[in-house]
This record gives sequence, C-alpha cells and structure tokens, in this order.
Amino acid sequence: MIGALIALLAGGCAEDRFDLSTLPTGGTNVVGETTYVQLNPAWTGFNQPQAIVIGNEPFAYVADTENDRIVMLDLSGRVIGVSPPVRRPIALAQDKRLQLLVCAQFDTLLPGRTVPTTFGAIYRLDLPAAAHGIAQASPRRVFFEPSDSSRRYTSVATMFDNSYYVTRIGPKNELARVDRDRAVLLFAKNDSLITPVTQNFSPDGTGLLSIHQMTAIATLPTGRSVEYVFAQVEAPTSSIVPFYKVQWIRLVAEGQTTNYVSKFYPSADGEIDLLRINRFTRPVGLTLDPSGNLFVADAARDSIYRFNTRGVERYSFGGSGSGTKQFNAPAGLAFFDRTLYVADKGNNRIVRFRLSTDLR
Repeated sequence: MIGALIALLAGGCAEDRFDLSTLPTGGTNVVGETTYVQLNPAWTGFNQPQAIVIGNEPFAYVADTENDRIVMLDLSGRVIGVSPPVRRPIALAQDKRLQLLVCAQFDTLLPGRTVPTTFGAIYRLDLPAAAHGIAQASPRRVFFEPSDSSRRYTSVATMFDNSYYVTRIGPKNELARVDRDRAVLLFAKNDSLITPVTQNFSPDGTGLLSIHQMTAIATLPTGRSVEYVFAQVEAPTSSIVPFYKVQWIRLVAEGQTTNYVSKFYPSADGEIDLLRINRFTRPVGLTLDPSGNLFVADAARDSIYRFNTRGVERYSFGGSGSGTKQFNAPAGLAFFDRTLYVADKGNNRIVRFRLSTDLR
C-alpha cells in the first residue's frame, strides 16, 4: 500500500493547481534567535474556534466550531464572508487548488430510528468554483463511514500534490490488526481513500510509533516532502502511562520497500526536547513554518511551544488568562509571513504574534 503512495507522489509535479500569479504572496524564512510580539487587536466574534488556516491567496479561514460555520477574513481581520452551515467544524486545510477541506459532523435519521445519528465526515468547499465567495461555496461531503457512526476525523493536512492526510479516532478496535479506529488516513486529490499509513503503529504501546487519540496533524508547507507531524493525547484505557505525545514521522526507503519511521531516535540522536515524555499535557494544535520550525499548542498548559528541525525547543510562551501572551485552551495554529496565528478557543478569539529578531 505504501507503494501506492510513492506512485502517487511521483506524478505530483504535473499536479493541477490554482494560478496565483495575480495574487499577493508571502512567507519568510527566518534565521537566528527570535521572539514574538502580540499584535492587537485580537480577532473576535467567534464561539470556541478550533482551527485556523492561512490560504495561498492569502486569506484566513477559521473553523468557528460552535457557530457551525467557516469564517473567511483578510489578513487585517476584516470578515469577508461566512460559509453555509457545516456542523461543528474542528479542522481545516487548503490545497493548491484553493479548495478547503473541513473535518466536521452531520446528523441523519437512520431507518427504524426516531433519534438522529451523528456521523463524522470530511467536507470540501470549492472556493474557485464559487468565485471565492464563501457564502456560495456549499460544503460537499466527500467522505464518511456509514457503517460506523462512532468514528471522528480530528485534523487534516494537505501535501504538494493535493493529496492529504486525515487523523481518525474512535472508541473501538484499538487492538485490531485491520481497520483500526485510530489511524492516519491518506487520501488522493479526488478524495478517494488510498490507505491508512499507520497500520504498523502500536495502538497500545508507549514508545515511538505508538498511536492513541490523535488531535492534530501538520505537513511542511513547501517542497515535496512527505513528512508529517501528529499530536495525540492519552487513550482512556492508558491515561496513566506516559508516551510520546508529539511524533515527527518521515517516509524512508528500506531495501525494496518504504516505511514510515520516526524522524528522531533518542538512543541515537541524544535527548530530543520534542520527545520529552512530560513536555506536553494536551497538545491539540500544530503548524510548521517554511523553515521547518514546529509550533505546538498545549490546551491544558495554555501555552505555545516552538521547536526547530532537530527537535530542539527554541522559544515558548503562554499562561492562563486573556491578556498578552495568555491563552484559554489554545487550539489551532497557522503561520504566514512571520506571523503566528492562534485559535484561542476558550477566549473565543484569534490572536496573532509577529516574529521579531529584536530581543531588547
């Protein structure tokens, strides 16, 4: 099945994408020590926002979870429009065609039932087809599993060829060898499921390549990398057992096969800040900047952490509250043009932090 991934990626250079030649561009590689300055005012008017993505146009899109909608803003924070209703959106991504992917839910009345059943689902909003009017971009359901209403899709991340990863969780099948609830799923650009890419991960382990209740996934925003990073929290059955809550995974060739492996091995690489067992409590948000620096939002510690490409912690900040550099259950993260965007879920706002090399 991994061979299908290699074949898919091999044709990525010919992949269709939206023509951005007439749109503004951004993104900056940053070298050296940095600090972050909070920009005011915060963006408000949301109800427990759980995700934010900065598109390639660039516009900002916010999963306004408890308002059952996606909000589209310009980078000054002005609301451009809102989507038609989509039930409890919790994760967002945009592909190179400027189409949005959304992890959400829907209710339906099954035959013989008197109470609606809730299913997890993946939706697509074709913004170019709606002339980028998000109010006219009807959410199209592209994937759900009708045989299992207990499964939920918690995050989505796109790759250079418009294929994408989705994290799936559920209460069952932790020890099943096939079709486990907990999995990272790989989808083709046409939304067909290619394969779970975590079948060899341990659902009851505590070491590297263990897999539990995943909350977020992120891919590199540039280049042709197939690396991804995922965050996870304790499974109810192993809440007292420590394990690696953030894992950085890469695809490598091993003889005639290819496999997903950990990017870091403490036994060979020495102590890795990112893999410190007690570094995180509830990591729920991830993003990577163009230089490969990783940002992690910890909802339990009300903090944001930054790690370089070697897994070394370089700059972190936070604290409980609603003041400067304070959060209440921060969730989704996005990075664009030297600015970090945080969906500060408990404070019902989006806060922004400008990267600066001035440490005075």
